[in-house]
Amino acid sequence: MAALSDSKLNALYHYWKSKCGEAVAPLRSAIRPTEIPALLRIINILDVTRDPLGFRHKLVGMEWIDRMGRDVTGQAVDAILYGDAAEEILASLKTIVTEKKPYRRFARLDWKNAQWLTLESTELPLLDADGEVVSILRGCAFSMTQSANAPRLQFDAITAA
Repeated sequence: MAALSDSKLNALYHYWKSKCGEAVAPLRSAIRPTEIPALLRIINILDVTRDPLGFRHKLVGMEWIDRMGRDVTGQAVDAILYGDAAEEILASLKTIVTEKKPYRRFARLDWKNAQWLTLESTELPLLDADGEVVSILRGCAFSMTQSANAPRLQFDAITAA
């Protein structure tokens, strides 16, 4: 099990979990960012596109924009935005769509030439009425990398928090 180390990420996960009911994930329509104003800065919502499967940034909180140095609202998740890390990022997002499970990402941002910066995120599927993942709700926390020897990426399912 992946544990979330940041209190805001835990709060976002518990908000998401409270909207699940008996389902594996909540409906996209059940998520209302205005219900969690203290978390708006850390939120990123990705819309899922089909044929081919892809992702587009729908909502990008100011913490993401400040730390990444750019506003990617409306842009696709691809090599233009993420360079060499794009394949790895896309593969992990596709895993969320396929498995319909919440995940924790812990990654050094070396693709952004910021090896000293680490991102921890919770990545939570949102469903449509047919039970398909239509969006991914993400929350972020940034910190200084503790060790250059630490794994560059950890991407693990969250089974409880």
